[in-house]
Amino acid sequence: MMKKRGSYFFVLDALIGGSILLLSLVVIFSSYLNTPKLKQSYTLSDDIMTFMLNTKVEEYITTYSLKLIRNKNITNTKNTLFEQIAIFHYEEKNELATNYTRDIIQTVLPEQYGIMYSINESEIYNRSIDRYNKSRFLLSSRKMTFFKINQTSVYGPTITEVQIWA
Repeated sequence: MMKKRGSYFFVLDALIGGSILLLSLVVIFSSYLNTPKLKQSYTLSDDIMTFMLNTKVEEYITTYSLKLIRNKNITNTKNTLFEQIAIFHYEEKNELATNYTRDIIQTVLPEQYGIMYSINESEIYNRSIDRYNKSRFLLSSRKMTFFKINQTSVYGPTITEVQIWA
């Protein structure tokens, strides 16, 4: 009778120990770190620049862009997002340029990335400069642009740059 009781406690002890070990392994291996995939990130700055170059204001509707259109801050919805930010910069409406850029970036870029958008080395929008100094990688995309102000004037060349880091 004593031998059966001893083996019962041994089996119970082994089951408890095994379940603690299994639970620990599940917790360790299921913990997910939200780090960006490097392969995917290499094209991210070009993808964002291409999105802004090819998307018209009328195709990108948010509550903030509707507010800008209603208030006549955006007068031509046929402009691309890229052109509209450059127009705000040209007209020295820096707050509108910053807020419009923020509105666009927040919808297309996950929070784990830092980003800086600049025109002629003048910072338009910057998210998480503290991570810039500690980043593992930095990606950059630059485009040289001109845009027509009216029938006789052209603004440019401007160099627009998007830098992304994580």
